[in-house]
Amino acid sequence: MSAWDVLLHFERSHRAHAPVDFRRWKRASQRALRALFPGSDVRVLDATAGLGDHTVNLAELGFLVTAGDASQVAREATLAACTAAGLEVPVLDVRWETLGTSHPSAFDLIFHDAIHWIEYEAVMHEVLQSLRAALRPGGALAFFFADFRDPNPGAGERVRLWDLQNMARHELAYREPYEDGHVTKTIVRVPVNDVVQEHHLFVIEAPEKEPRLESAMLTRIYRWDFAAMQEIALRAGFSRLEGHLFENDKGHPTTMCLAYV
Repeated sequence: MSAWDVLLHFERSHRAHAPVDFRRWKRASQRALRALFPGSDVRVLDATAGLGDHTVNLAELGFLVTAGDASQVAREATLAACTAAGLEVPVLDVRWETLGTSHPSAFDLIFHDAIHWIEYEAVMHEVLQSLRAALRPGGALAFFFADFRDPNPGAGERVRLWDLQNMARHELAYREPYEDGHVTKTIVRVPVNDVVQEHHLFVIEAPEKEPRLESAMLTRIYRWDFAAMQEIALRAGFSRLEGHLFENDKGHPTTMCLAYV
């Protein structure tokens, strides 16, 4: 299993015990997108389907949605979430770097909340070219992390320094029922050069069984601030970038960027 498969598998289990409406918590960005694109026939790809939260929200807001994810765990979870919500949404095995070839000019919008996890510039350029090719003329890629309110080079590095000062290096996330025993999740964050490696450790314990460990490591990338994304998106063929400010469900200001074909 990939790191994302492991994380999503345990996140599905965790949600059965967490008293949080994750779908409502994530809905603000989809509402903001709907206000910008109010038509009845706007075709949207949720390119980071995950556990289906954004997919369901987008479909309930009236977009014509297709969900996509490279993770089988994500696709199964998204299909289950759509079925539970009474929605019929195509759920595809999507690779960002080949989307422009497999689905040329297919979408008006691509919703992508994980593009800032791409580490290398060459890969980012390839992915952006592919996403652009999957959009129709006048279409847009919606993405996050890049904050247009700080458009100067080095904004991402300032976020990294803030995180290093404020994020716990070791964190006991939870201990809760799992299968016929319990799972304990611990997060360990390790700064390495200009990134932070985030290790998610899951210890599974059950009566009369040896404990077992499952783990996943993600790398927090900080280089894709607004200045960097604007430069590479224009180079990949997008015509312009613009930023939008909205409030999330907790009343906190949040930003979303759109890269237009």
